[in-house]
Amino acid sequence: MNITGLRQEAESGSVVAQSVLGICYLYGREVHVDYEKAFQLLSAAAEKGASRAVVNLARMYAEGLGIAKDMPKAIRFYEAVAKVETRAPLELARIYARGEDVPADPEAALRWYSEVAARKAGMGDSVTAAFVGAVTFEEIEEAKAYVSGRPQ
Repeated sequence: MNITGLRQEAESGSVVAQSVLGICYLYGREVHVDYEKAFQLLSAAAEKGASRAVVNLARMYAEGLGIAKDMPKAIRFYEAVAKVETRAPLELARIYARGEDVPADPEAALRWYSEVAARKAGMGDSVTAAFVGAVTFEEIEEAKAYVSGRPQ
């Protein structure tokens, strides 16, 4: 990967370069991890509509990577791109299933896991296993009943 070229393109305003370089800094790919640079680049790309940048900003807020942890903001970011970024509904499902800095919500978790499963994103059994590991069988049945409108 040509990091020098990416930097030049990002500085020239290329949304793709800003997003890719931001991800490089976030994960330490070809560069040292630098959350401040990642945040700046991803924010610039997100403002221009780059959904991949938005989902990575959401992760930064969810985990407090170089910025103050802000789960409500992370959730808003994930929800904003949930229709186009497969990782977004999966992260939302995990957040609600585990009650990460928000009240646990098995119904919301089931809805988001169902969204992922409906896309057939190649995650099939692992998604189900992750959900089952996060909640009890009774909670799954209760969530199914709630979603279908049948009282338990």
